[in-house]
Amino acid sequence: MNTVQLLETEKDLGDYLARLRSRGITTIAFDLEGDQGSIRYKYAIAILQCFDGEEAVVIDVLKIGNCPILREFLTCPDLTKIMFSCKNDLFMTQNTLGCTIEPMRDIALAQKMLGKTVNISDHIGIEKKAKDSFQRANWLKRPLAANLIEYAVGDVLQLLRVYGDLEEELIRKNLMNQFTAASKDMPGKNYIVDQYEQYKEKFPGYERLRPDKQKLAGILWAFREMLGEHFDCPVGYLIPKAAMNDIIKDKDKMLEKLEKELNRNRSRPLENELLTKLFRKAWARFER
Repeated sequence: MNTVQLLETEKDLGDYLARLRSRGITTIAFDLEGDQGSIRYKYAIAILQCFDGEEAVVIDVLKIGNCPILREFLTCPDLTKIMFSCKNDLFMTQNTLGCTIEPMRDIALAQKMLGKTVNISDHIGIEKKAKDSFQRANWLKRPLAANLIEYAVGDVLQLLRVYGDLEEELIRKNLMNQFTAASKDMPGKNYIVDQYEQYKEKFPGYERLRPDKQKLAGILWAFREMLGEHFDCPVGYLIPKAAMNDIIKDKDKMLEKLEKELNRNRSRPLENELLTKLFRKAWARFER
């Protein structure tokens, strides 16, 4: 394998796609890294890492931006992406770039169909604990650290080999057609979420709350999202889930409790005017 190439412009990516096509490459190993609300409020894809069997590249999505050539690369029908456990990758591309990833083949799906343990860490030579640590790293910081680039590329180097072995077994067991059909269906699933509506699933104990408390839960959730968006900050840093049920105990004291919770460890309190404005805006969502 040659030196890893870092693609940072639309032209870089366009040249890379043209190079793949000129070499007759129709399949690449593919993965992505980013932030799902742990560093900033908005979800973000930081990089895409790819390997075609000879050439490894890291595509800097933060620098290139959500441009037509990026969406073409992700969805062009002449380039199949070999991935592992693609659900979250589809979630991220749909919610941040407005497109899916296709065509693709999911190693985890193949392992499941073959009755194998769904696992990639053993194949790429990295312990799950270390892999989890890298995935939680700050991929939004520039320039990219050398160890992050090394990890990202290492994550895809073995995918083509692993997929090739699984494909042979799928063919032997007459499961290839079933696998291919299932793979075609996956990119079409809708993973787009409305952050303001997730309280129905993620507010602690929501289903057991009385209807009036469910309304307050929605208001609190919307307020937290608005505040996170305002400060571009992970919402869990502002109001932890553990505090939510106490805040909605009394609707007349919600704003008071919110101020207390938000300013608990702050040397400089948040402006009451801002909190009141966002609280009223959140409340208005449920008065329509």
